[in-house]
Amino acid sequence: MNKSIRILLLASSVIGLMSLNSNAEVLLSLAITSLTVSNNQAVLNWSGGRPSYMVQTRTNLTDAWVNYGAPTTNGSAVIPISGTRAFYRVVSDFTARYQVVFNATWSQQTLPTNWPANAHFSGLVGGTHNDAVHFWRDGETASEGIRLMAELGQKTTLLNEIAPAITNGTAHFQLSGGGIGVSPGSVSLIFPQAMRRDFPLVTLVSMIAPSPDWFVGVDSLNMIEDGQWVTNKVVTLYGKDAGTDSGASYASADQVTVPRGVVTQFTGFPALQDGVIVPYGNFTFTRLD
Repeated sequence: MNKSIRILLLASSVIGLMSLNSNAEVLLSLAITSLTVSNNQAVLNWSGGRPSYMVQTRTNLTDAWVNYGAPTTNGSAVIPISGTRAFYRVVSDFTARYQVVFNATWSQQTLPTNWPANAHFSGLVGGTHNDAVHFWRDGETASEGIRLMAELGQKTTLLNEIAPAITNGTAHFQLSGGGIGVSPGSVSLIFPQAMRRDFPLVTLVSMIAPSPDWFVGVDSLNMIEDGQWVTNKVVTLYGKDAGTDSGASYASADQVTVPRGVVTQFTGFPALQDGVIVPYGNFTFTRLD
């Protein structure tokens, strides 16, 4: 056995993963059971864990792990060999499918001041991504996509801002769903693809309508906690001001903010009621697989 093959075999390891079985959380061991080398190919076999799996490689112990191929439900992979050595690992439970339910609690009872008769929310819009990019943030100037979403309920421009991040490898896929025609009310969105561990963050927004430039949403919400995909997560949604329109009430005429301000969370009108900042609703994220 030559040196490079011996190093490859040393890469076989056991990884402890949490998984669900009959509604109980149990520890499943994922083990690389064999690794054989022939004709400049490594055949890797493993067992246990929870699908889907991702094979990852690196040439040095100090290098970052790199994905090989796409997530798989198989228990084996054939990997071309190049160079003098390589290390392999298999990551279990690499992907997760989600649904989000937007439950709008905004009503004449919860926020009576200046209550508009046609209260509603625009269509959901956003994407999944990693921590190398974000699409809005408290204290930062809103992008044009966020401005148009918050002022008009328009989704196209924000989706066009997410698209280049998908191309350059910092985002995975876009999210686009329905709105809520009458608040209070609810709407659900099943994610069009499974999320991946290398893109564990969700950004999702909706316009408070009518309003000058007000919206609700989450910025870079991490769906992995303590190394595991969350099975159910409820996020309270407080009103945000995009900082692009200076209108003072829900039905104010357009008043462009010059210079453009930053995104801020409501601390007074229209959300302050009896000394308490009242939310507009919540998102409930539920794992489906």
